[in-house]
Amino acid sequence: MAMEYINNVLKLISHLLFIGISFQLLISLFDWSKIIYRSPENIGKLKLFVFFLAIVLGYLVSHFILELIQMSQTLF
Repeated sequence: MAMEYINNVLKLISHLLFIGISFQLLISLFDWSKIIYRSPENIGKLKLFVFFLAIVLGYLVSHFILELIQMSQTLF
């Protein structure tokens, strides 16, 4: 029971960490004004889009890393 709790907490921390990293990378690497016209009414929508994109990307990377760790533990 305690091991399952620790595992779930580590998954949550991993997901949040990779979501944060993805968000920072999406903000710093891409010039969104070249892709989407930046008008005052589009800025809020653009921030929300980048946030959701960071959630998807961060979750996928985190899930991949956690699966890789789990597979390596079962192999060795």
